[in-house]
Amino acid sequence: MIIEPAIRSNICINAHPLGSKQFVQNQIDEVKLLGTFPGPKNVLIIGGSSGYGLSSRIALAFGARANTINVSFESGPSGKRTGVAGWWNNIYFQQLAKETNRLHKDFNGDAFSQAMKNQVIDYIKHTLGSIDLVVYSLASPVRNNESTNQLVRSAIKAIGSEVSGKTIDIASRKVLDLTVQSASEEEIKDTVYVMGGEDWLFWIQALDQAGLLAKNAKTISYTYIGGETTTRLYRGGTLGKAKEDLEAKAVQIHELLTQKYQGEALISSSKAVVTKASVFIPQMPIYVSCIYEVMKKRGVHESITAHKHRLFKDMVYGNKRIVDDKKRIRLDHLEMDPSIQEEAIALMNKTTDQGLFDLDGTKLFIEEFYKMNGFGHPEVNYLQDISIEDMGSFLAL
Repeated sequence: MIIEPAIRSNICINAHPLGSKQFVQNQIDEVKLLGTFPGPKNVLIIGGSSGYGLSSRIALAFGARANTINVSFESGPSGKRTGVAGWWNNIYFQQLAKETNRLHKDFNGDAFSQAMKNQVIDYIKHTLGSIDLVVYSLASPVRNNESTNQLVRSAIKAIGSEVSGKTIDIASRKVLDLTVQSASEEEIKDTVYVMGGEDWLFWIQALDQAGLLAKNAKTISYTYIGGETTTRLYRGGTLGKAKEDLEAKAVQIHELLTQKYQGEALISSSKAVVTKASVFIPQMPIYVSCIYEVMKKRGVHESITAHKHRLFKDMVYGNKRIVDDKKRIRLDHLEMDPSIQEEAIALMNKTTDQGLFDLDGTKLFIEEFYKMNGFGHPEVNYLQDISIEDMGSFLAL
């Protein structure tokens, strides 16, 4: 079949397998150009199939020559359904990473569950023996409460009063008004439960109790701080409450790792990028487009891959760490430069809805949205008839 992007309400509900392969290959090629660096030997990534988790895995596998284990929950192809991009990213990472001559393993399932933790722990015991680095980059909208056997769902909402702004409709290439309602106390609590730091803490405790953390073991999770244009919903909304919990749990984890392993727990504030959630946050797509425009013009824009390569090379395992008063790594220091923020906000204020689509930054925003789902890669022949069934040889990987 000919696979074309199917976008519903700013969600791409399919993926192109060959485009996903090119997506992974491009990141690998970029890391090879950026070079190797001293780093961890054995890495566990919770949520390593897409976004910052996938870029972290590629940076560590090809940059630090590390063994990697990834835990993610991805839907594979079935009938006429192509499967999601994360499924194919994992498949092709495995194929393309064979040249590293390192061990790379994927677990497809519920990372929140104790059963999955037990599977991973058993695997580590019989293969790697210990873990030097745990990257927690899980982005799930739902978590099963195993005590009550109830599904708990997060909600991207404001707190106190509704927040209105604009977003980009990817399919129609139009700017639309977007209003996010205020969350109830229960929705705030549920979002913290799903997207906060409790499960990160549980993973570290489980690895500790199993005796699988190496001396000087590190763990890191990612947050976003951003500027004034998105603060009411991102830091001031339910997402912000979840990030506050994540950062609070980092303090607990840090105490454990420093006392027992002379290690550390880190929070890194990443730059603004295109994510599955960004189009549902008022002003976020407009802000990201304008920040891309300004940073590209100034020559300081980084791809998601270069961003994570620099994180591990310079700030986690190097001596160029930049931290704030809360000890968060500020990998976003280029984005948050006051002059860049001022110029980006001015651009947001003066650009018309139609003029927004003339910006190179907006074009890059839309391009990245398609590429992360396997579409829009010039190297791929999208007129090729793809048989998902004939690709079944990959499915056993």
